[in-house]
Amino acid sequence: MAEADLRAELEALRREIAAMRAKQTATDAVGDADEAAASESGAADLNEQLHTLGHEISVLADEAEKVIANHGLASVVGAFILGILIGRIFHR
Repeated sequence: MAEADLRAELEALRREIAAMRAKQTATDAVGDADEAAASESGAADLNEQLHTLGHEISVLADEAEKVIANHGLASVVGAFILGILIGRIFHR
């Protein structure tokens, strides 16, 4: 009788382990899908940020062009002085 009880207990434990493994496999599959979705979302977010950065740089370049066009002499003098300062810094 004890041997039959042990066999029944072992069989019950095997079923529990199989159920736990199946549950873990299902959870892992859902986690992998979530990670893939998050990765795609992150890539889309990065592309959007890069597009926004490109647009901001374009706007700044347009504004700089307008300032240089409106104040040509001051821009040339400023660039000349900046060049001299950079030259002195790197000469040392």
